[in-house]
Amino acid sequence: MSQVDSEFLVLFLNQLVNNEVFAEKGFIKKLQLVAESIQNDQAQKNVDIAISSLKQFIQKNMEEFKENEELKILSPMKQLKVKRLYVDGCFDLMHSGHFNAIRQAKQYCETLVVGVIAQEEITKRKGPPVLSYEERVGIAKACKWADEICEHAPYDPTIELIDRLNCSHVAHGDDMIVGPDGCDAYSPFKISNRMITFKRTEGISTTDIVGRLLLMTKNQQSIEIKKIRKLSGEQGITASKIESLENTTNIKEVDESTAVKLKLLNTTKRIRQFSQGNREPKEGDKIVYIDGSFDMLHIGHIETLKKAKELGDYLIVGLHDDETVQEKKGSNYPVLTLQERVLNVLAMKYVDEVIIGAPWQPTEQLIKQFNISIVVEGTMTKLKENKPEVIEQDPYLVPKKLGIFKQIESSNDMTTDKIVERIIENRLRFLEIYNVKNKKQDLYYEQERKVKEV
Repeated sequence: MSQVDSEFLVLFLNQLVNNEVFAEKGFIKKLQLVAESIQNDQAQKNVDIAISSLKQFIQKNMEEFKENEELKILSPMKQLKVKRLYVDGCFDLMHSGHFNAIRQAKQYCETLVVGVIAQEEITKRKGPPVLSYEERVGIAKACKWADEICEHAPYDPTIELIDRLNCSHVAHGDDMIVGPDGCDAYSPFKISNRMITFKRTEGISTTDIVGRLLLMTKNQQSIEIKKIRKLSGEQGITASKIESLENTTNIKEVDESTAVKLKLLNTTKRIRQFSQGNREPKEGDKIVYIDGSFDMLHIGHIETLKKAKELGDYLIVGLHDDETVQEKKGSNYPVLTLQERVLNVLAMKYVDEVIIGAPWQPTEQLIKQFNISIVVEGTMTKLKENKPEVIEQDPYLVPKKLGIFKQIESSNDMTTDKIVERIIENRLRFLEIYNVKNKKQDLYYEQERKVKEV
């Protein structure tokens, strides 16, 4: 038996004794003494059976006890919570690492204030982000652990800022942030004992995602040069201009060994953490179903999920697996794996449940099993977002036949493809940023990490 299991056993036996499951505290000891002193074989056999039954009882109930104790460990003790806590971030291409940072910070407070760093602040420090400010703040507002949003936050928080927000402490991951002066940007909070540190989520980061996008678009530069060469005779483009464009590719190129060297290792514990607080549907609830890939969660997804939830009481999101998305959309997709996409969607305050690996076409069995009242789709449809030649028929034939299908107007035309287009348009700039950030990320992974996740 492992040390952890032994500790759980001691706790469990103490619980049994304290709750008077046994008639008296010396029950087990007396039982063993009787077993040792008995001469009669039948009596000895009866005692052995009794001890065996007791062991089975302990083993069966200890598993349930252990699970309950582990669930308690998922949340810090209540006395560790402060009233108001501040945490911030760029939240560009927001992913499960961002959401897990916000979730961990929320465990330490009653009210969590999330600062979304201003566009100009990010541009000054590390270059312009992929998403606009409105897109970044819109996703942060949809996170179920964010109680308040501090808009246009500074890159480095100050004591004056958190005092103005009535926050007693500031929280950040265990990766050190170095300010323009070369010093720890959070030093003032550490000195004044107003700092809470949580564990950075490993295996996912904006740098990783940008690396994947750069890998996807690796051939784009050479394609553009070929187009220019082809048109040069007609449009008078000189060889020197082509050479100038080719010379801009001297920046270290991304390759598969760097872009995919880290992988998010999802666990049932992480899924439980992200599902905590989600309720079961009640009798009479109007259950809404929406499906899709929800790759690289963006403001278009958020607004569609919000509208879908408004149509009922309980929202189920069906996520297609990686193979289905690849087949329907092309070999470069999805950018994020199913495990990464599941956590992103679970972090949304509009979502009550997620079906992992949902079928491309909602079936009658799925509709009956989950008691679905309405199936919805945004106007940025599967037919528009995927390759038309691989879609044989309308994926929503069954709900339409049952009269429970509804299309909701997409108020934002953002798509995953548009994010990819932004990377292509500014590829060299993002490649430079990626190379710098990737080195910093490597340094973090080389360090010994002592902070435990909550």
